[in-house]
Amino acid sequence: MNSPLRLLRDLFPFSQPQAENKAAEAFQGRLMTTTGLSPLEIVGRLTTEFLPRISSQTNLHMRFKLLEDVRHEAENALPVLEGHIAKAVLPLPREATNAAIHADNLLKGMVNAYTGIARSILNNHHNSALSHLLHRAIERAISTLARRQLLAYRAYAAPSPASWLALHELYQMACDPRIKPLNGETAPIEHEYLGALLFAYLEPNKLPRAELDQVHACTLQLAAYAIVGDASPGAQSRHSAESCFLARPDRGSPGYPLTRLPAGTSAETGLIIDCTPVLAALDRNLSRQPGQTVQPPLDASPVLLQSLRVAIGGKTARRFSRNRFKPRADLVGGLSQVITFLDGNAFSRRSLDAIGRGDAQELNPSEWSLVDESPDGFLIRFIKGEKWNIGAGDIVALQPRESSKIHVCLVRRIATTRNRLELGLQLLSPQVSLVEIPVQDAASLRAIFLHSLPAYGKFSGLIVPPGRLAANQQITFNTLGRTLSRQIGKCIEANEGLEFVALDQLPE
Repeated sequence: MNSPLRLLRDLFPFSQPQAENKAAEAFQGRLMTTTGLSPLEIVGRLTTEFLPRISSQTNLHMRFKLLEDVRHEAENALPVLEGHIAKAVLPLPREATNAAIHADNLLKGMVNAYTGIARSILNNHHNSALSHLLHRAIERAISTLARRQLLAYRAYAAPSPASWLALHELYQMACDPRIKPLNGETAPIEHEYLGALLFAYLEPNKLPRAELDQVHACTLQLAAYAIVGDASPGAQSRHSAESCFLARPDRGSPGYPLTRLPAGTSAETGLIIDCTPVLAALDRNLSRQPGQTVQPPLDASPVLLQSLRVAIGGKTARRFSRNRFKPRADLVGGLSQVITFLDGNAFSRRSLDAIGRGDAQELNPSEWSLVDESPDGFLIRFIKGEKWNIGAGDIVALQPRESSKIHVCLVRRIATTRNRLELGLQLLSPQVSLVEIPVQDAASLRAIFLHSLPAYGKFSGLIVPPGRLAANQQITFNTLGRTLSRQIGKCIEANEGLEFVALDQLPE
């Protein structure tokens, strides 16, 4: 039975027993022995040696302090592993997979340790006396859990349902929109919670991996504008369904758009996440004039901000149903490889056709299963072949094995599930050609001409290396025995590997 003196020792760090002080000093001394180790070794030792020792600390203040020491030490290793995973080819090779497993285990262990402190306070009814420690532990647990989910997104993997259940539970430990208003301790917790949900709503598996950190930084700014409330009967009528999401804490997911709720899901229980102010913040940045100051100042290109707005605004519903079938196809990725592929090097079913194709040796093809097809895209699954640093927004050329037709597509979604890599591809045009565009003071520029763009409007398009053509520039090129003159129009999409622009008719 705990005596009043024992209770005081648990509550106040200055009254902890001398033995615990010595144990804490020994722990910190051992932590110094990780200096000079590789990032993988540091992460491994923190997970298997140091985190288990923390749970033996009975003083909650000391336990939190030691856990913070581990967190600071982890910053010497985790960013290195996270960067390695973000740049690794897909599917992840063994070295990157090993790094991902070690980093995930450490983050998971830290989440459990912070959560354990919060649960100990609540279970022993010390929350009134240890309110500050309770909220700090919950905030750390949520931010670490969000980092663990971001680690999964770096490999285009979906966070586990258990991680979403844990996130909802942590939020409910401290914040209940039906009971208590936010204060200085609970507001940061709600901000971290909404940041994790909002990042999931932005559909990271449809974003280039090189832009994930940039989007994540924008998300933390935009989270301050999201509003969470009780999904009581009639609450849906008070919100704009196109920019709202339903989060069910009893389900292992971040939530669903109100416009696309799964069958049988009631919108009268759970939490409504209203992102209408988030859309307004994105619009302010999209309409910002040079030199103008807006809040929040998002550090992202207009093209990227527009894609975030589309994800939040609920306009990404599929326009066509898909047909399921499983033929196979060859795929090459990256603008230079796609151009080489189109330049007479498409694979043929006859081996003799490949004789004399010197350029074809530069290609790095891979074999994929065509899982689904619709009029405007494909779902494909990796089988074997050359791995490459694929990302959402990359251009690929796909040639089904039973056809000589080449489909030029953009990668719109990437998923790694059960050790399978799947790509969602958007078919850009029913007809494409390789063209040469004369440019000043340089050799002609090779580009991909898209004869029509059904998904974008009644105009043609061009895909070129980034930074080579200017807006409103007039160009002339030959295709299909004709000479065409066009003007560079709006930029539809751009990233570090390509620019996808509209081609306008020249003014009369």
